[in-house]
Amino acid sequence: MKLTIGEKIAILRKERDVTQTELAEYLYLAPQTVSRWEVGSGSPEISLLPRIAAFFGVSIDELFGLTSMERTEDLVLKYSVLRDDRSFREAMGYINSQLLTIEAAMKNGGGDHRELERDMERLEAEKVHMWIQQGREAFDRALSIADEFVEKTEGDLEHNWYLPMRLQQDQLCHNTGRSRETLAERHKDFEECPNDTSLLRYLAMLGHRQEYEAVLTAVDWDKAAGLLLPPREGNLSSWREIMNAAAGLRNEEFVERYLPPVLEVCGKGEEMDFLLCVMDVYDGRKLEAAKARVRELLPESGLSGYFQDKVRERLEGPPEA
Repeated sequence: MKLTIGEKIAILRKERDVTQTELAEYLYLAPQTVSRWEVGSGSPEISLLPRIAAFFGVSIDELFGLTSMERTEDLVLKYSVLRDDRSFREAMGYINSQLLTIEAAMKNGGGDHRELERDMERLEAEKVHMWIQQGREAFDRALSIADEFVEKTEGDLEHNWYLPMRLQQDQLCHNTGRSRETLAERHKDFEECPNDTSLLRYLAMLGHRQEYEAVLTAVDWDKAAGLLLPPREGNLSSWREIMNAAAGLRNEEFVERYLPPVLEVCGKGEEMDFLLCVMDVYDGRKLEAAKARVRELLPESGLSGYFQDKVRERLEGPPEA
């Protein structure tokens, strides 16, 4: 049962060996006033609360009997309602502070170890909940921007961000749980108006959902064949989605059939990307040949030193500790 403020004052006063008279003198009140608070016949005026909290060295939350866990829950709920950056920082800061306090107590052997562990687990759960909400909020904000851009550039096919922003819009729809309906829209768009853009958006959505069989099936469609075959500079993005699906299915026969004509129209950087994409399909001599070609292409790839090192790790495995 939660304590009244008067009961909390009585506990704090006794813990600190303070008399009612001493507290009353500090507040410029009669001792009987403090006595009435403690028996529930009244409560302090709001203006007195900061001074009472300061006298006992506690927060106003503690003065009202609010536990640190209840304070955490209130702050998390506040963010859930307001969804603003300030509330997020306030709640996350308080959670991190409580976690540090618990870690220090466990390290120093203070308090009940099991109870501290339970409190830590609850705080970690609240932290995960906060990050999930923050992630959803960020995705929703980004999707709103993408939606506005797509609406603004409708029909402006020459705009530099026409296709990239539409692909981003589709990915954000997938990230925010609207994958199924967005896939249906992309399929409908491609059926009604088959072109490089509608095909790529459809393949990309299938890829997000890891529907790799459906991606490979698209290659044999009458409407897709003219857009994909022969491979050319303008449809390499679609072929990346297709090869990624073939790699996901470990479909070596498909890769062997379609990769060579794709590589013929690739620049060196694109060739390396495709080889890295399908490398897990190969083994034995074919794998070694693919790795050797990537090593040849790597110096001319234009990648930074950091990313070149990552590619080498992919080829050779992580360095030994």
